[in-house]
Amino acid sequence: MKLSKLAILFLGVFLFSKGDAMEIVEKEKVEVLSLDIVSYEDFISEEPLAIEIIRKALHEKGVVGIRGIPEYKEKVFEFIQRAREFSALPEEVKKAYVPDRDVTSLGYEQGREKFKRPDGTWVIDDLKVSYYSLVPDCKENVWPKEVNLRTPFEELGALMSDVGTMVMKKIGLIGEATGISIDGAPRCGRMLYYRKSTDSSVDNPLWCGAHFDHGMFTALIPAFYFENNEPIPEPYEAGLFVRAANDAVFKKVASDDPEVLMFQVGEFGQLVTNDAIRATEHRVQKAGGCVERYSMALFFNVPDTTVIRSDSILTSDSRYGGKGGSCSFKRWHDESYKRYLAKDEK
Repeated sequence: MKLSKLAILFLGVFLFSKGDAMEIVEKEKVEVLSLDIVSYEDFISEEPLAIEIIRKALHEKGVVGIRGIPEYKEKVFEFIQRAREFSALPEEVKKAYVPDRDVTSLGYEQGREKFKRPDGTWVIDDLKVSYYSLVPDCKENVWPKEVNLRTPFEELGALMSDVGTMVMKKIGLIGEATGISIDGAPRCGRMLYYRKSTDSSVDNPLWCGAHFDHGMFTALIPAFYFENNEPIPEPYEAGLFVRAANDAVFKKVASDDPEVLMFQVGEFGQLVTNDAIRATEHRVQKAGGCVERYSMALFFNVPDTTVIRSDSILTSDSRYGGKGGSCSFKRWHDESYKRYLAKDEK
């Protein structure tokens, strides 16, 4: 498959600027988390060391990567190109795909989430834009007519789903170890576009506030950055930052390799393993100037009817419904949405 113009431009930036960008990171004293990465070949061959690296990284750092998945890089570049085309449409056109939240949560969404700051105040991520669809494709999905977002979204999502499911099985998150199955639950894909900010205020230095994904597991592609419609290296101050269970600070994930697919654990995954694997706390720090960021996440959940009885520390959370009792995934999912979804002002 031939690489798109975007792919060629980005690879040139990546190869030329990677060393310079990392030097700037170190100068600015941003704490960098070394991302553990295994090869896809070793992963599918079930090399013991590769599986152990994945398991240990998710336990200790909360994130891990796999490099060299066949056709992955090409699908990533195609998706980013179509995501940019959709994002460039007039706002009135994009608003035609805003969902009715009383019916579905699929489609176009802008500035709908809120997260709590360390000081206890809440802030809305007003520069984060999303487009949600289920994978595999289904009648509930709504697709734009102006841009072919559907094909690359579903093709990349299917590949992320296949590899993510294998990872979950190999680390014991689903299957015999937990008795949990994800069969019958479509994956939820999310196109992520972080808009440029011309405001010099540092009141909210985040594109996305610190949080845990509430589901089982998350796959995510590296981020792509643009300034004046040209690809640029990841700015030193921006990107995905995670805080492992025993860390006091958030550390920047060095995740600018377009051949790497990353994985994180969600809160329901922590619940079903009774804290054997901890959910990954993460946030996205904003770039200064007129920089835009694109990415995609795929969320793995279980069927709504799945009921668990957990000993996790998360059972003390009001979303669970009472320590010592049981909780369905539907309850956990619905209560999580109520907590983090920003309400429209009347």
